[in-house]
Amino acid sequence: MRFKILITCAVALAIYASGVVGYRVGSIRTLDELFKLELGTGMASLSTNLKVAELLKTNQKEQAEEFLEKLIDMEVSSLGVHAGNPQFKSTKQKIIESIHKAKDYRQRYPTPMHKINENLKSGVEAAFKL
Repeated sequence: MRFKILITCAVALAIYASGVVGYRVGSIRTLDELFKLELGTGMASLSTNLKVAELLKTNQKEQAEEFLEKLIDMEVSSLGVHAGNPQFKSTKQKIIESIHKAKDYRQRYPTPMHKINENLKSGVEAAFKL
């Protein structure tokens, strides 16, 4: 009888320990991936800023504007998808406010030369309707 209780306690302890270790390893891996994602985002942002600065320094204002307009299209389309995602429910209102800022910008400063990429057009239009 004592032996069965001892075995039961040992099994329960092993399950508990494996759960704790699994949680810890999973947390570390998740944080590592989030840091890599953040680093990638930072590098992409720096690259974008350098590209715009270079275009402006070389008096290519129209190309810089078009480049930024394309980036705005990508972000608006992406944010529109996130606004509909239940995981982002807590920040949905902030996402929609950001999209409205982009929409207001486009209404205040229309750019007749800018055409939304066909791959992003439906996403941008849907986001602007939020």
